[in-house]
Amino acid sequence: MRASGSEFLLRASNPDGGWAYAAGQPSCVEATSAAVVALREDSGTAGARGRAVRWLIAAQHRDGGWGFSAEDPESGWATAWAVLALTGVPGREAAQRGAGWLLAVKPQALQDTMLAEARAKLAIDTGLAGWPWLPSQASWVEPTALALLALSVLPEANAPAARLEEAVRYLADRRCAGGGWNFGNPVMLGASLPPRAHPTAWALMAMARVRPNALRPEDTAALRAEMASDGGALALGLGALALRTLGEEDDGATTRLAALQDADGSWNANPFHTAIAIMALRGAL
Repeated sequence: MRASGSEFLLRASNPDGGWAYAAGQPSCVEATSAAVVALREDSGTAGARGRAVRWLIAAQHRDGGWGFSAEDPESGWATAWAVLALTGVPGREAAQRGAGWLLAVKPQALQDTMLAEARAKLAIDTGLAGWPWLPSQASWVEPTALALLALSVLPEANAPAARLEEAVRYLADRRCAGGGWNFGNPVMLGASLPPRAHPTAWALMAMARVRPNALRPEDTAALRAEMASDGGALALGLGALALRTLGEEDDGATTRLAALQDADGSWNANPFHTAIAIMALRGAL
């Protein structure tokens, strides 16, 4: 399965060296980075990975960050993906600059009166800083988890312990009542929101690397339940990858993920989904 998935990725690579979410679309940072990570241990893909690394380095902004694509002028959340892809390759200097951008970016800051109102209505501490999708926006679970992962795999980032600790506290504060994570707030208009597989998987992987003792058994239970409920390739792939990061297995989920592979070797004809599935089957990000 991994071999045929890798072959699909090689065929789906754009002439510029990057990948998109579907054939014929312009290359984007997230899909390209994920493909580089997925193919990292496949010696037969060195040429494709080298072209992708060059595309990523060329797409880096002067401020050290990356946008959604090479044409996007604003650096944002995709920077974390690029750092993950460029760690351990000749683009390591670019990864360090990307880590610097992540450490410098600031989420939206609220005034004291707004903080108190948010705590009362949303049952969260909006004074805690995670990472936003874009600078000066509010912090969200997935970009926070991605940034923590990127900074944790790049020792040269020298990320201040206080910054990482605050991000972990942010994730803990956004935990849903029964464990796991939604995309942002665990409560809305007085009602508890349910966890979802994607943000729960990312939060588990990040916390497992940075602060494993902050994890709770109900977090993995929530992930398993959401994987079974969602049933999609991305939910199963991210969930299986997170569980394996924690040293756990879900044979049923892996079997369901394998059954979703298309005849062309892909998952959903989507290079990003395929890359995540390959990582899940390999058991490492």
